[in-house]
Amino acid sequence: MRRVVVLALLLAATGMVSAQSLKPESPYAMSTGINKGTADSLVGTQYWYFYALPGSNKLTVRFANPTALYGAQMNTVLTINLYDEKRSFKITKTVTSNKTQRETTFTADNVKAKMKIIVSVVPPNQNLVRMGGDYEIEATGSVQFAEASKSEPIVRTYDSKVNSYGATKFLADGTVVASDGSRGIWKTFDAENRIYTVEIEGFKFSLQYLPGYGLVKTSDPSAIVFQELRR
Repeated sequence: MRRVVVLALLLAATGMVSAQSLKPESPYAMSTGINKGTADSLVGTQYWYFYALPGSNKLTVRFANPTALYGAQMNTVLTINLYDEKRSFKITKTVTSNKTQRETTFTADNVKAKMKIIVSVVPPNQNLVRMGGDYEIEATGSVQFAEASKSEPIVRTYDSKVNSYGATKFLADGTVVASDGSRGIWKTFDAENRIYTVEIEGFKFSLQYLPGYGLVKTSDPSAIVFQELRR
């Protein structure tokens, strides 16, 4: 049953997540309209940003689909922190799986100058039972959005869950370098769905990149092959 739950959560992430960052020093750029993510207690805090401009603006966060485990709805709480780049202020609110508490808003009515606003979405501090769910985040009013990075999301460092590669770097030039000395190559197979072909020392993989998780088997999204490092 647990395997079914994990698979369902990962499939939800595949279909709904626009993007998300696990690094506070490198939050992901929000875009106009609704931005979607999946909070997961086994993955960690996610970070977004937008720019508040002079005038009034509003940030709305909705707990769209709390994760149900073993057929029962969990009492899940997401903590939303909003602060500026200089950390001169911090505002914290929550959304919960309770139907009457699934949405919260942050409002600013008299912004004096343009500032970068960071939004962190913190899942429950629970490592034994997977908790979380899908959420939506939207900034409206006098706001501005940066262009999202167009670089390949696969380019980063992972902790290998197969063989003895150890820490493994997928580089922008299409090569793979592992800490045990192994080397290989990666190629984009389906950019829209973030599917890649990877070959390391004769071993071939067909993998999909899931934000916050890493590279998983295309045939089994619950099977993480290269786990994304948070730092």
